[in-house]
Amino acid sequence: MTINYIAYGLPIVSEIDLPGFVPLSDTNNPHKPLVVKIGKVPVKLKNEPTVKKPFSTFNETEYLLTMPDLARYYVHDGEEIIIEPECNLQNDILLYFYSNCLAAALYQRNLIPFHVSGVFIDAARVVLFAAPSRIGKSTTSLMLQQKGYAPFTDDTAILNIENGKCFAYASYPVMRLWENTLKHQHILNESEKQLIRSEVSIDKFAFSFHDRFVTEKVEVAGIVNMNIEGNDIKIKRLVLADAIEALSNNIYRKQWVNGMKKELVKFRHLTGVTKVLPSWNALRPKNKPTFSTFADAIESEILEPLKHDALILS
Repeated sequence: MTINYIAYGLPIVSEIDLPGFVPLSDTNNPHKPLVVKIGKVPVKLKNEPTVKKPFSTFNETEYLLTMPDLARYYVHDGEEIIIEPECNLQNDILLYFYSNCLAAALYQRNLIPFHVSGVFIDAARVVLFAAPSRIGKSTTSLMLQQKGYAPFTDDTAILNIENGKCFAYASYPVMRLWENTLKHQHILNESEKQLIRSEVSIDKFAFSFHDRFVTEKVEVAGIVNMNIEGNDIKIKRLVLADAIEALSNNIYRKQWVNGMKKELVKFRHLTGVTKVLPSWNALRPKNKPTFSTFADAIESEILEPLKHDALILS
């Protein structure tokens, strides 16, 4: 028996339960399904690896990951993910499926995932927040949700250009938030928080938002590249060259690009997106609480003007 899901706009046919995903009701999705199954993982890649690391090896069409005493994973041609469990810790096993295997499958399909969260600024458009881990993109998104903005995606999305506009497909409806963030919010119920890993003591937790998740592509109104620097909150509009560099720094698993031979795909994505989208750089100070004030600044200097401009054009 298999279960149909959707993530990144792609149909997924799985032999196992994937609770982070949304079930797929539309069987007319034009994309080739990604198959997920339990099975025997090969000892090595079929073709010569371009990158060898302690726990993973990969080339343009294959990705092999070994997490000792947990599971082994094999992804090939953007078509199939095989998982060989070595224990019964289902959530822990799926953690690397969500974070690594899916990304490998996207790269193999010539799709570049970006490290972004995002919120809707109206019924049809989103603004994305691009940043590495621990910078505050999920926190900023949550603070804006407290102001009434609906969530779009938490950690990653893929971007496409169609008819001169940028569209995004969200990953899947799970937010991952640090304990310190939870102390400064009032819309999430702490009783609903889920452990990210069962045997690791970290103060980061997962929250699901399946009932509000949008699986269709959504137009992107702008990208805010976030970082920590200086003593004050600063926001500025980026020129094209700086926008390309900033977005390049926020490619998810960007260290894979060369080994998977996606340099040209990366270039086309970056130039295509930044040519049609306004981009900003938003800085917040280090070691200074700015949970709500950073979101306030982004709302007043970026989101509100975008909404105002849309009203004028309509």
